[in-house]
Amino acid sequence: MKIFTRLTVAILIVLFSSCENEPVEILKDTLRKEDELFKLIRNIVTIGDNPIENNICVDFIYPMVVIKYDQYINPIQTITLYNDNQFEQLLNQLNQNQSVSISYPIETTLPDGTSISINNDEELKKSLLSCEDQNLISYCSGMLKNPVTCIYEIPYIEEELNNDYAGAVIFVNEDFTITLFHLNNNYVGTWNVLKVNNILHVNINLDGTSAVAQYWNHNYRIADINEDYLILSTSTQTRKLKLKCSNLLDYEIGDVGPAGGIIAYDKGEFTNGWRYIEVAPNDLTGQEEWGCINSEIVNAQFDLVGAGHQNTIAIANRHKNLINYFTNPSVCSAFNNGTVCAISSLNEIIANKRDWFIPSLEELQLLYTNLHLNGIGNFSTGYYWSSSEGSLSESKAVNFNTGGSFLLSKNAPNINTRLIRIF
Repeated sequence: MKIFTRLTVAILIVLFSSCENEPVEILKDTLRKEDELFKLIRNIVTIGDNPIENNICVDFIYPMVVIKYDQYINPIQTITLYNDNQFEQLLNQLNQNQSVSISYPIETTLPDGTSISINNDEELKKSLLSCEDQNLISYCSGMLKNPVTCIYEIPYIEEELNNDYAGAVIFVNEDFTITLFHLNNNYVGTWNVLKVNNILHVNINLDGTSAVAQYWNHNYRIADINEDYLILSTSTQTRKLKLKCSNLLDYEIGDVGPAGGIIAYDKGEFTNGWRYIEVAPNDLTGQEEWGCINSEIVNAQFDLVGAGHQNTIAIANRHKNLINYFTNPSVCSAFNNGTVCAISSLNEIIANKRDWFIPSLEELQLLYTNLHLNGIGNFSTGYYWSSSEGSLSESKAVNFNTGGSFLLSKNAPNINTRLIRIF
């Protein structure tokens, strides 16, 4: 929610240029482009909602009359501004040897209704900095631009050794508590933002004493925040959260999706970070193995719709923890070749999207029923891997000739892989 402080202000824009050997005397305090206060004022009128770039908790009242002066401080033009856009354009047109001057006092009304008067540059700067802090804390406390269609997702990062929580999502509830959804379980808690010694902090407190709560319950410093990511850090760890929002467009089965794939499923509403399943237009290049035939993966045993992403990440994590498996698959078995379709899927980039994964068994069956049976998707009539593990040495697959599900050895040859994404 934006908090607006209304300012009634008369601003004099002083334009001056210096002639060589004839410096112009400035008769009053002025602000140059490099001054912090100048930047704060410009942020007020800059279009956009980014709380890092733009100060949106202050608003000027229009129309506003601005007087332009020549190099000798003689008034040459009176300009009436009617909106922030016009004010922004005027400020951006100033050259480095030009400046602005504000006429005080400025009368302002605080959010609680209190009226105050700002009498000089220092008081205005203090007010705007306080407003900027208030804006950041409000933004981070709310966390999401739109809790109906936006969530934060913990992304899979190839270089990280610990991707245990990749694929988990965090979203805001109607009562402004938060929920962390991980491995088909919900963990409810709170998210509080405060500023200590000019550093923004987030305190996460999930209910209970579960391993998930113990992992996430910390006071974090906000190391960075922008329109795409929120990076939290402690003295020993860094955690990256990726903002993910629905585009609010309606799709039907068979439509072209936002990543150039095909819509295969509509859940009916945006929950836990997604509504639609989009399938890649073609099979993954190369018929790779599911993985090590002597390695049970507990967190890859889910069959349900919505579980494919976490299954795929669990498979990748397990094989990355097998020392040199990709170059020396004999650490698992002499019958493996070191390929793992889950890792290839997580690194696949299609239409600039890097959020593809192997479908769970039920997701894979949706591809067969909703698309293949209707002649959509360019599928083969062979077997396709699911990301659902069946046993220590077997995983689940679907025969696209019959639609039946089967247990295949994790190193079975000539098995196709078709990737999906959710949004």
